[in-house]
Amino acid sequence: MDEKQISRAYLETLSFSDLSVLADRFGVDVPVDLDRRFLIAELLEINEELNQSQEDMVVAQNSDDDAQEFKLPHNYNETQVSCVLANPAWLFVFWNIGDSDFHALKKLGNYTLKLRICTLESSKDALPVEAFEIQTVNESQEQFVLLPTGKKYIKVELVYTTATSGKVLAFSPVISIPQGAPILTDLQLGRDDDNFPEIIKLSGMSKILKNQYKNYRHSFS
Repeated sequence: MDEKQISRAYLETLSFSDLSVLADRFGVDVPVDLDRRFLIAELLEINEELNQSQEDMVVAQNSDDDAQEFKLPHNYNETQVSCVLANPAWLFVFWNIGDSDFHALKKLGNYTLKLRICTLESSKDALPVEAFEIQTVNESQEQFVLLPTGKKYIKVELVYTTATSGKVLAFSPVISIPQGAPILTDLQLGRDDDNFPEIIKLSGMSKILKNQYKNYRHSFS
């Protein structure tokens, strides 16, 4: 059978035997009692999918210069802050500052960019029950924060402060903190972390939490 462009008109000219051979090339198992019309429809659908796959491959096979054109931008020109729980104790915060806000900050001269970690009683609360601030690392757009224990809801605000003023640039959605064992959620780090049962101490948990408090105590309220 000659290789020709597959179309309905072409397939209609083939015998059922030739259609079966073509279907076999596509890896299609054809029952003996299959209706000829259904077989033609199946072959057309498979051919369309193959053509689409080939077009996608051509688009993907760009030169290095073309690939650079589609590289994700470093800055989406939008001021925003988001956060994701790495686990119930650690929060990963990432942010971006749009051009207009960036230029406005530069005009202020000396300013400090901070993350304000707000704890809420309810996901719908407008005002936090408690809050503490962490200064961001210079030129960074992401940071891990060790959360205080026993909190249910967290919201992060991206703020700047100067000697005379301050402002919230953006705030994240409220996220829920999974509630674990009371021995961890009610723990007052730095004060009663020696009150673990012996079986917990064998796991090394006490030592880990002591090191976290020693090295990241700024993250505790």
